[in-house]
Amino acid sequence: MMINQDSIKTQKYYFIDESGDPHFYGHRKKLLVGTEGFQPYLIIGMIETDNRKALRKTVVDFMENIKTDILYNSIPSITVKDWYVHARGDHPEIRAKFFELLRGLPGFKTHIVIAKKELPIFNRKHNNNPTEFYFDVLHHLLNGKLNSSDHHHCLYLSQRGNNTLHRFETAVNKALEVGRIKYNSHGTYQLELVPSKEMPELSIIDYMMWAVQRKLLKGESRYFEALKDKYGELINLYGAPL
Repeated sequence: MMINQDSIKTQKYYFIDESGDPHFYGHRKKLLVGTEGFQPYLIIGMIETDNRKALRKTVVDFMENIKTDILYNSIPSITVKDWYVHARGDHPEIRAKFFELLRGLPGFKTHIVIAKKELPIFNRKHNNNPTEFYFDVLHHLLNGKLNSSDHHHCLYLSQRGNNTLHRFETAVNKALEVGRIKYNSHGTYQLELVPSKEMPELSIIDYMMWAVQRKLLKGESRYFEALKDKYGELINLYGAPL
């Protein structure tokens, strides 16, 4: 964990996750574009809140209610050890219930960057490097969000793929433009990589991104439209439609 602390500041929390992947090439540099299973978008999103405890309790209570409800607790995905709320793996009935919960849940705002995967841009701008691509998209997500000098910013990034704390810090520093603007004109920050199953708040951004992905890939917009007031900034990179 890397921390720059200021105990006087109000804390603001950001929970960051991804959908899709940054890869264009597979084993032995085989081009994946156009092949079955290729992910055409990299989506990185986060929820922003100043009331983490309330969000966490809501998700934990939801899971406990599901696990004790005879109508749902025999569903195979629920009986798995360490089950947590995850849109892609959840049973449709569980998914519907969690979306209903999110519709009425106050206290958070969602920000998402959708990057359409364009090979010429990947080759030219990101040097054929999926990690550079990923953290460039993450930079777009964070840009302008962390500049309040009134807050201590706590950022939690889902622990996936090639995510490292060093690269996470680099993306945050780039967003803050550290080196040109001194810390005393910004909020302070704390960074941490966390497993999704250990951070219930990540279930919220997972579902919010699933709604976006569903609209992009399946043309089914009802989930996105039902949660439209929960979205803040939606950034479309490289011609990504929404």
